[in-house]
Amino acid sequence: MEMRMKNISSLAAWFVFVGFVLTTVLAQNVFPAPAKTDKALVDLNSASAKELEALPGVGPATSKKIIANRPYKSVDELSKAGLSEKVIEKLKPLVTVGSTTPAGAASATTAPSSIKKSLPSSTKLAPGQKVNINTASKEQLDALPGIGSTKAQAIIDGRPYEKIEDIMKVKGIKQGVFNKIKDLITVK
Repeated sequence: MEMRMKNISSLAAWFVFVGFVLTTVLAQNVFPAPAKTDKALVDLNSASAKELEALPGVGPATSKKIIANRPYKSVDELSKAGLSEKVIEKLKPLVTVGSTTPAGAASATTAPSSIKKSLPSSTKLAPGQKVNINTASKEQLDALPGIGSTKAQAIIDGRPYEKIEDIMKVKGIKQGVFNKIKDLITVK
């Protein structure tokens, strides 16, 4: 009986030791978390200055130049904002080029981005106006019925979308919310 108690005590001590080692190793981040590979691309034609500044090689001055030289038809056009070829090559896998409608020329279905960005979140969209869920700002998404600030950020985090129905993959957006916004959104 005494021998059995000794074995149990030894075994318990061993489990405590192994648990301690594992906890220590995990706490020191010896095993890094897997890299997130499906991160949304930054749209050069609609990203905020803050979003642009998060890109490698882009600071506050460069982000202002990028915004000032909009719209872009290709990533290579970043050279007109003063970016070197080396920086442009580094940015290519991280950025995309969305709609190139100039700010002064509204189409029949969308308002200029300068107007849409100034809309308060409680403002309703104009008849026929659609929000591109792949390029819209958080404020533009927040203006959609049933979408608040949290869901707007979740939509941004889930980009890109191939069809408008893909928005139902976002947590909190089910058929009911989708039915409210389906005629107000686009992916083009």
